[in-house]
Amino acid sequence: MSWLDRYNKNKQKLIDANLYDSMQEHDACGVGFIASIDGKPNRRVVTSGIEALKAVWHRGAIDADGKTGDGAGIHIEIPKAFFEEEIKKTGHEMMQGDFGIGMMFLPRNDYSALEKCRTIVESELIDHGYFIYGWRQVPVDTSVIGKKANMTRPEIEQVMFVNNKERIDITKNVAAKGLVKSGSMLPSDAISPERN
Repeated sequence: MSWLDRYNKNKQKLIDANLYDSMQEHDACGVGFIASIDGKPNRRVVTSGIEALKAVWHRGAIDADGKTGDGAGIHIEIPKAFFEEEIKKTGHEMMQGDFGIGMMFLPRNDYSALEKCRTIVESELIDHGYFIYGWRQVPVDTSVIGKKANMTRPEIEQVMFVNNKERIDITKNVAAKGLVKSGSMLPSDAISPERN
């Protein structure tokens, strides 16, 4: 069997399993891929990913201050054991089933708008049958970001919840629609735009 035949056979397997769609193919600048081939979580994969990211520092659209960038980063699997501990801090035990983590970029200097955003997110999750464990404030080391980035940075929080039986894309179909529906109630800078 030729390389092309193997490629097409494997591609068809991915298509049949709904894991590949040619419409999702597009150019990307500075993309790297690092994985553990045995499928086991490994800290070395994360540190290698950080090193790879440093190798494409130009991808971060660095400002003249040498620190402010556009938020390039790495994508990792949700560390279940870590979030199990975080969920315990909210007074809950992790329930059976899949859990979800929503990364929220909230208004930092307007507490009223921040609470309104949280309320909208929580309402949308609850309306769609999700159980919310609580919120986690993401630690930020402001000493390493530029002055411009620090002046405009959002409050970064994670909402921790249990998925219901219905398998849906929470970002696009639940919280985002609720935020868009309710967006007219918020200041124009309250909802961070999606970044690619």
